[in-house]
Amino acid sequence: MEEDLGREPHEMQEDTAEALKEMKGELAKEQSEQSQQRRSLNFIGLSTGILSTLAAISAMQGGYFSNEGMLAQIQASDRWSQYQAESGKRHTEEANVTLLQAFGKPVPSKTTTEIAKLQREQPELQRAAQQLQTKSEQDLQRHELFARSVAALQVGISMGAISALTRKRWVWYVGLGIAAIGFGFMVAGTFPSQETANFQKADLKQN
Repeated sequence: MEEDLGREPHEMQEDTAEALKEMKGELAKEQSEQSQQRRSLNFIGLSTGILSTLAAISAMQGGYFSNEGMLAQIQASDRWSQYQAESGKRHTEEANVTLLQAFGKPVPSKTTTEIAKLQREQPELQRAAQQLQTKSEQDLQRHELFARSVAALQVGISMGAISALTRKRWVWYVGLGIAAIGFGFMVAGTFPSQETANFQKADLKQN
């Protein structure tokens, strides 16, 4: 009767080799997952840095156009005030001329010269006030676009941080989509409208 001496040495070697192979496969898989996570974190960190830079630029540009819009509004108000003052002065001078003519008295040349000067300056003041008013509205619209850009970019940055903490890539993708909308607002605010471009050309010609 044969005795059971246990497993043969070559069988034990095969089992050991198979176990080592499984361990190597699991280790390789784990290393691959860790490497993929590191790459994801690197991409999230890089995208967050880029979005932070864009948000800072948008904030700076938004502040600039806000100041420019308010300044143009103040200048437009000054032009309208000057226009109204000269309009009142012209009406007064014209009323004096009417009275002098009614009494058959000569009209001083200084008065007629002043009326002609006011008639010449008033349309220029009106046009300048309207242009400044348009510029103010355009600058404030561009400020609004940059403000929306900052908001969307900040949401993208926040979602990138959430993605890094939760290890959920889809959160990062959603954040990138929202940031892309913010970048679109930024591009729209960067390029002036046709009216603003025409005003800038006219301003350069006057200077």
